[in-house]
Amino acid sequence: MENNRTSTGHISTSYSESISEIKSLTLEMAGLVEASYSDALSGLIKAESELSHNVATHDFLTNNYEIDIDEKCHTLLALQTPVASDLRTIIVVLRIITDLERVGDEAEKIARLSLKINYNNIDSGFLMTLQHLGQKTSALLSKSIDAYARKSVEQALDVIKNDKAIDSEYESCMRQLISYIVKIEENKVVKNFLDISTCAKSIERIGDHAKNIAQHTIYLVKGKDIRHTSVEQVRSELNED
Repeated sequence: MENNRTSTGHISTSYSESISEIKSLTLEMAGLVEASYSDALSGLIKAESELSHNVATHDFLTNNYEIDIDEKCHTLLALQTPVASDLRTIIVVLRIITDLERVGDEAEKIARLSLKINYNNIDSGFLMTLQHLGQKTSALLSKSIDAYARKSVEQALDVIKNDKAIDSEYESCMRQLISYIVKIEENKVVKNFLDISTCAKSIERIGDHAKNIAQHTIYLVKGKDIRHTSVEQVRSELNED
């Protein structure tokens, strides 16, 4: 029987190309998600309704990427017999696209709520605090994606370590918000602050997903599942390798 694939060691050219394709599509999806989150933040902080509306109505693009990559991964698993390193790549891609899709969902939520917020009743000082939190989370997400692209364990560990700072800043942000809410009696204004607190929670969750991507990267490179391990313990174990 004629075989249109060219043998290249343990894999065929078409198989190798399929592995490369899912890696490339994952990075494309990551770029789309990063841009969506950046636009959602700008829409929230600067009350740019056009940006918010665009993010809120284009979440399906992220979903399409997830479905496409997921199908390609499962086709490879069903039709091929991936060696250990390739199998780990597929597993990690499936995990990462799940986190990226959830980041997209949080960005969509932020954008949707931004369109409902009455900025006349929002303290500008709080918006600056929220902006700072958003920028730090955005940088963390970008670094986690870069760590995956470069297969950098050190960058991934740095992301995991810095996620604690995001959690701490989020808690401070919420204390500040609560101090405003307790002074307010009008129900509509309270609802306004509750919507923006939900946005703050979405921002914090995006930091968690960035950490997850970093953990998946370490599993990809080192074959170690460190999801329930401290950074210090991970460093110790990696140094023993």
